[in-house]
Amino acid sequence: LPAVTTQPVAGAQGELVGLKLFQAYHRDRLDNDRDVVFIPKSAHGTNFATAVMAGFDPSTGIVHLEALPDGRVDPEDFDNKIATHGRRLCGVMITNPNTSGVFETDFKAIADKVHTAGGLVYMDGANMNAQVGLTSPGNIGADVCHLNLHKTFAIPHGGGGPGVGPIGVAEHLVPFLPGNPLIKVGGEKAISS
Repeated sequence: LPAVTTQPVAGAQGELVGLKLFQAYHRDRLDNDRDVVFIPKSAHGTNFATAVMAGFDPSTGIVHLEALPDGRVDPEDFDNKIATHGRRLCGVMITNPNTSGVFETDFKAIADKVHTAGGLVYMDGANMNAQVGLTSPGNIGADVCHLNLHKTFAIPHGGGGPGVGPIGVAEHLVPFLPGNPLIKVGGEKAISS
């Protein structure tokens, strides 16, 4: 992915920044009805809480994707939910490999369908170490991916100092990267706070 921010101080904060980037992107395009996020039942547990913190209604704005017996997203259920919620889809959060340690082998196909519906793709990088050297989040369709450096690069939790939960973003999200109230950083459309 072409740009990174190290501003999030943990993986879960990286998730939150990712969803806030999605919301800023849609808002900038005057696409304000995108109030649904898909989360597979096999996703990292923090994804559900993060979606609520980002403002998605737990009853109507968070749609659980069913899983196949091996934990991958059920393609029939996914297609049905795209048909039902596609016009309101802000994005999807997928852990790859998932919490069962299974690769989402249809990740690219899922990403393509989400993009066709106008949504964005968040790849939870909690288990990114399993992908290093095999693929790249950008190559398989992720718009945002966070890295847990303590897992993927075997450093102490928090990097040995203040916490860090960097996220990589696709080119179209660069203008929305977080800003800083004192120093000019982030994207040109960043909201500093």
